Amino acid sequence: MKTFKLVFSTVLIGVSLGLNAQEVAMTDSKVKPLKSNSLKPANKSLKKDVLPQVIKESETVYTDENSKTYVNKNLPIYLKFSTTPDGETHDLKSLSHPEDTEPLYLDTEGPNYIRTKWAIDPETKEYTYPLREIQMELYADSKAPVVRPIFNSSASFRKDNVVYYGHDLAIEFAEWDEQSGVKNSFWSLNNSEWETGGVNFANANTDEYSFSYYAVDNVNNYTETESVSFVFDKTAPQTKLMQTEDGTFVFGPMTPVQFEVIEEHSGVKATYFRLSDDDYRKVKTGQVMPSTLEDGEYELSYYSVDNVVNGEELIVENVYLDKIAPETSLEATSSFADGNRLYVSPSSEISLSATDNKAGVKEIIFTTRGISNKVFQESFSLENYHGKTSVSYNASDVVGNNEARKYQEIFVDSLRPATKIEFIGDYFEVANRFYINESTELKLSATDLNSGIAYTEYAAIGSDFKNYGNPFRLTNEGYNGIMYRSIDNVENTEYSKSIDLYLDKKGPEIVFNFSNQPIGDEDGVKVYPMGTRLFLGATDDQSGTNSIAYQVNDQKEVFYSSPKTIDISEKKAFKKGQVFEVKITTTDLVENVTTESIKFKIEG
Repeated sequence: MKTFKLVFSTVLIGVSLGLNAQEVAMTDSKVKPLKSNSLKPANKSLKKDVLPQVIKESETVYTDENSKTYVNKNLPIYLKFSTTPDGETHDLKSLSHPEDTEPLYLDTEGPNYIRTKWAIDPETKEYTYPLREIQMELYADSKAPVVRPIFNSSASFRKDNVVYYGHDLAIEFAEWDEQSGVKNSFWSLNNSEWETGGVNFANANTDEYSFSYYAVDNVNNYTETESVSFVFDKTAPQTKLMQTEDGTFVFGPMTPVQFEVIEEHSGVKATYFRLSDDDYRKVKTGQVMPSTLEDGEYELSYYSVDNVVNGEELIVENVYLDKIAPETSLEATSSFADGNRLYVSPSSEISLSATDNKAGVKEIIFTTRGISNKVFQESFSLENYHGKTSVSYNASDVVGNNEARKYQEIFVDSLRPATKIEFIGDYFEVANRFYINESTELKLSATDLNSGIAYTEYAAIGSDFKNYGNPFRLTNEGYNGIMYRSIDNVENTEYSKSIDLYLDKKGPEIVFNFSNQPIGDEDGVKVYPMGTRLFLGATDDQSGTNSIAYQVNDQKEVFYSSPKTIDISEKKAFKKGQVFEVKITTTDLVENVTTESIKFKIEG
């Protein structure tokens, strides 16, 4: 078999991966060369120029190295003989049928024989024993050779009835002829002039080619001209890592890692990637980041290989694998936390906020009374409700990390606190008016059934409220209007209460008089006549007089209830010629005390 090669050579772009791109791809699938009998014309448009003319030589006779003589079966044969090697020739004819030998045509493909019955020994002119027939062979050849191009390439690919070959394509002919043998084979590329022999297509361009060919044997039987089409593809794909929805290279555990690959010829066989020092792996449909990786930044290396093993240069992109879900927190205005329970008021504004370590928060979903799995957009209140409820919520980031569902127990406190005022010390009430003295303390105490008291405050009417801490006293004598209220831990505010207070800082004013005028004075002591009576009284312009008591000299103190109590003429309490000292004590209704002593003498 005679062969020659057409070699399409180009440089394969290598990548430093331990295996180059070609080797990596070849480990996936060994591609057998496609034979010419399975080739289909390419779909791409080729030049439709007419093939160069095949100039056919006339049929001929050929003798090979073994002295076998081949004659084109279409040729006429004229038989002649000579009695000497170089002597005169004489026609050999058939007398019975001269039309069959003038000329003679061989009837059998392959060997035909001119024969005599028995062989004669040239020396003895006798039969040669053992007897043998003389056969002179003449080989008839009417059949054209068989020639087929063989496309040898490490990679070939058929797509849409188009055959693609890679950078290492070599074409050789398989030739065979049954009789005289193949004299030559010819080829034409894209309708160029016919050529024979080898050709090297160094730096050939990626293009579609039409390969035409024929062959001729040694007696000039010609094959029909045949053509096959193919695409020589030496260009590598171009791969681009697609950004995620938010326009970044931040990926989540379930975020598809997608590549845009441009490949205009044989098509993409596979895209390979690796993260940091991992092994290269083939990108699959729905490819996501390997589950074994931790959250963090990585170098993503990738490249693509087409179906005829053209591999592009390695591309490296910095990416971030975000495996951490957002963290959501719940806040409420006018709220109070007690363990796992959060107290709010019906007007409290409940808001949710989330933070994310990398990709960013996509949305927060929450469920509460009357709301189910709603996207949080603005704060909300739990109006027109009192009692226990809850809010459940969680956030997701833009790469699909979902926070575990959180639950917050909530108590909606719609009740206002209640405050009462108490007196520590003396006080007296008359017609909702309260009289106190300057030592009387005011104590405020509050109760709240749910969230508890935050603080209590009080103020003089017309003044600003101030926080209540401990029992307090009033300082301004006379009327004092006091307002007070309490606020609970969710800012439910009690309606203000008020109380009318009167601060009585002075005891009653003692009033006394004698029934007679003094008649003298001894050492500064007034002297009254016998039978003089002493009358006692007291006045109080605030709370009013409560009691009057008196003590004459060292005698027992006596409560004064009427003027008769100290009527000297009846009681004969005052004896003539004696000096008397009367100590008078009076109290008002809030226990303010006034004491006064009277010293006088009865005439003797």
